[in-house]
Amino acid sequence: MREIFDEASFVSTFLEVEAALARAEAEAGIVPEWAAAEITAKSSIEHVETTRIKEYVDEIGLFSMSIIEAWKEELGEAGEYVHWGASTQDISDTVVVIQLREAMEAIGETLLAVRDRLVSLADEHRETPMIGRTQHTNAPPITLGFKFATWLDEIERHLVRLRQLEERVYVAEFAGASGTLAAVGDDGAEILERFATELDLQPPRIGWTATRDRFAETLNLFAMIAGSLARIGRQVLLLNRPEIGELVETVPDDELGSSTNPHKRNPVLSQHTVGLARLVRATANVMNESLEPYDERDRSSWYVEFAVVPESAMYLHRALVNTRDNLTGLGVEPQAMERNVHRSGPLIASEAVMMALAEEIGRQTAHEVVHEAATTALDGDVSFREALATDSRVADHLSETRIESLTDPIEYIGLSTTFIDRVLEASGRSS
Repeated sequence: MREIFDEASFVSTFLEVEAALARAEAEAGIVPEWAAAEITAKSSIEHVETTRIKEYVDEIGLFSMSIIEAWKEELGEAGEYVHWGASTQDISDTVVVIQLREAMEAIGETLLAVRDRLVSLADEHRETPMIGRTQHTNAPPITLGFKFATWLDEIERHLVRLRQLEERVYVAEFAGASGTLAAVGDDGAEILERFATELDLQPPRIGWTATRDRFAETLNLFAMIAGSLARIGRQVLLLNRPEIGELVETVPDDELGSSTNPHKRNPVLSQHTVGLARLVRATANVMNESLEPYDERDRSSWYVEFAVVPESAMYLHRALVNTRDNLTGLGVEPQAMERNVHRSGPLIASEAVMMALAEEIGRQTAHEVVHEAATTALDGDVSFREALATDSRVADHLSETRIESLTDPIEYIGLSTTFIDRVLEASGRSS
C-alpha cells in the first residue's frame, strides 16, 4: 500500500496520465504526433529530476505543476504540449483513481483470502456446539460454524460491494478549468473518450471536479469492511479470555507478549484490527465532510483526499492482513465450548420448554410458567428441571423424560447447520 501511494508512485502515474492525454489529443489532431510520441517515451520517473520537483514546489507551491515544470526540462520542445487543456485536478484525480484501482485489487485479494478461511472454518465446525450469547448474557446454543458463517456471509456482501464499486470509481477526469473543456473546443468529448480508453478507465458523463461522492463511497465502504473485521476481532478477544477459553489467538513463539508480565501472550492481532477500524472510520468521516465544495472547484475539499485516501487504504489492508493471519492460526477449543454450555445447564434451553408447553396452554401463559421455574432455579432453591417437574401446569402436559430431553442444551441448536450450508453454498462450497 505504501508503494502504491508514495510520492514516487504518484509522480510516475502522473506522467503516464499526462502521456495518455497527449496521445488522445494527438489522435484528435490537437497535439502533434511527434510531441505525443516524445512525451510517451519519457513518461517515466527516470526522466524527471526529483530534486528539481522539490525546488519548484518551494518556489511555486503547487506539486502537480512542479512535476510538469521539472519534466519539461527533459522534454524540450515537446514539453510545450504537456497538459494541453487540462487542469491539475484533472490529472491528480485520475492519478488517485488509478492508485485506488491498484489498492482495491490488493484489498479484494486479501478479502478473498479472509473469505476462504472462513469457508473452511464454518465447514469444519458446523456441528461444534457452543453457547449463543445475546445482550452479553447466555442464550440458546448455536454452533461455532454458525458464528463463522455469519462472518462469512458479511464478507461475501463486501466482495459484491467492491465489485459494484468499480464502475463508479474507475472513472477518468478531464474537464478543464470550469468543467466544460472549452480549451479544446468541439473535440473535447472525443478526447475524453480516448483518454479514458488509454488508461482502461470509464469516461464520465460530466466533469466531477466538485463532486467527490466517488471517493466518499469508496472510503465509506472501506469503513464498513473494517467494521466487519473489528467485529471478528472483538469476538476473538472475548472468546480468547482465559475465563472463557473457547478460541485462542495464535501468538508467535518468539513474540514478546508483555513488557511487564513474562507469562503473557497478548492477542495483538485482534486488538490492532479493532484500532485500525477506528482509523478507517475516521478517514471516512473526513471524506464525508469533503462532500460540500463550493462552486466548480474547491481546494479545501479536494486537498484532504491526498491524506485520507492513502491512509484509509493502508489501514484497511493491514486490518485485512491481520484478520487473515489471525484466522489462519486460530485455535479452537471444543471441550471448553461444551463445558461452557453445560455450565449454564438446562436453563439456556428454557425456550424449548416454553415452545413445547405453548402447544398445550398457549405461548404467553407458557412463557410466564417457564419464567417462574427459571427464577426459582436461579434463586438456587431447586434445579430448573425439578422446578418444572413439580409444577402441575407443566407436569400435566410434559413428562419428566420429555422435560429432560427438552432441557438438553446440546440438542437445541435449531437450524444452525442448515443455515451454515446455505451460506457455504452461496460461497461456492457445501458439505
